[in-house]
Amino acid sequence: PDCNVPADRCQVHHIDAHKHGGHTKPSNLTMLCKYHNGVNDDGDPGNPGSPKRKNKRGKGKPSRGRMRRHRGKVRLHTPGGQLVGNTHHVSSMGAMNLI
Repeated sequence: PDCNVPADRCQVHHIDAHKHGGHTKPSNLTMLCKYHNGVNDDGDPGNPGSPKRKNKRGKGKPSRGRMRRHRGKVRLHTPGGQLVGNTHHVSSMGAMNLI
């Protein structure tokens, strides 16, 4: 929510992580800025709201949630279970919203 980085400066992100068998096809891809792609919880897809994710040292970091497709739109699935869309005022000006 509220991210204003344009898609041409973002990274392609697998909604279901490639390391967990997520496919590289349009329905499983979205654009995320470098920051949000880095903090996305790519943990166990069977447990998207897990409160902790392990780093390389085995210590738990708080989950910031993960991206998920819901009713055709990509939403942030928060650790509390809410689905939140991008509410930044320019988000409605993307190519998919204009066609």
